[in-house]
Amino acid sequence: MNQMNGIDYMLAEMLEQPQILQLILENEDIEKITILIKNESISRIILTGCGDSYCAAWFGALLADKWCPQYDVKFYEPFDFVNYYDSNKLENTLVIGISVSGGTLRILEALRFSRKHKATTMVLTDNPNGKIVREADMHLLINASPPESLLTTSYTTEVAQKYTGYQNDVAQTKTYLANLGTIGRLFATLSSKPEKNQEEIRKSFSLIKKAINQREEFINAGKSLSSTSENISFVGSGPNSPTSLFGAYKMFEFTLHGFSCDIEEYCHTRYFITTDKSSVVFLAPDEQCYKRIMEIEPVITDQIGAQTLVLTSDSLLAESSTRTISIGLPKDSILSPLVLTIPIEFISYSLAKKRGFNTNTFRGGVETEKYVTGSFATIRQSRSQY
Repeated sequence: MNQMNGIDYMLAEMLEQPQILQLILENEDIEKITILIKNESISRIILTGCGDSYCAAWFGALLADKWCPQYDVKFYEPFDFVNYYDSNKLENTLVIGISVSGGTLRILEALRFSRKHKATTMVLTDNPNGKIVREADMHLLINASPPESLLTTSYTTEVAQKYTGYQNDVAQTKTYLANLGTIGRLFATLSSKPEKNQEEIRKSFSLIKKAINQREEFINAGKSLSSTSENISFVGSGPNSPTSLFGAYKMFEFTLHGFSCDIEEYCHTRYFITTDKSSVVFLAPDEQCYKRIMEIEPVITDQIGAQTLVLTSDSLLAESSTRTISIGLPKDSILSPLVLTIPIEFISYSLAKKRGFNTNTFRGGVETEKYVTGSFATIRQSRSQY
């Protein structure tokens, strides 16, 4: 773990993201991996991951389904994949396991299962020294952290100190965006229109940088949401279903009650437990989502008294209000998760700071060592079938 003087670790990682995006654009290994994949007679791609990496796998499957029609693309939780997927379908399949730390045992198990049944395996990771790297046919680094910073932790107890693989022991932000960006570059290169789609990725990366410069709006929104909320729902559809789940996961990392939901499903489910002590963050990257949300948002604000925030595209010319923030988003909403990740990061950070959490450590400093020790037992010491 590195020490960052004068600025807290979580904020520092979020502000590093423009440099990480540049490294992704310059990463020649992506083109090399693409050649290897094309030489493998692949007809099917399966992505799998846990936690934030599951959200990244979901995004990747949605993007590849649109950009790479030559492949049948799916995503799975690794436990479901290993135990319930028909292994007879794995021949001519590329299985991409995503593990930031390189130490997620369920991903290692998924790759071993895949290789046993003649699939080609690849790992997407931040850790070049992770065990998973040694067992995959190929690997692609997201280059979010210096490798030497992944060898130690800030924890003090014997077992917790073994939970390595992250530069800083904080709610993860830059590693998630690095996964999305690397996946975007990979599938742009594999797509039927590589030059066009690579340009779309570059434009999206520029919009990410602009969104980071807009951070004070997001920080102020987080402070406002923090003032009364007992729970926060992140509501998004289509390509932003995984984005809304990422938002809920950030709440969990500060011991807060977070939920994610599809826009339409919200009206049928989460709506019924929304109260005047709830907050709802809507993701509206395109006209379809925005129009539907504008039917829902006034009801839960005016009739129920919940706090709301709508994150939408500046191209929609949304009516300016304290409940709406307009952001420069890609024209194709399939890429909007790359940018909408940014306000969620800063909102989560701000909300945690306002609530008095320590953003320099996991779980905001609440029984940190106890829960990290438990995570080591449940995640990294779990038994593998393969």
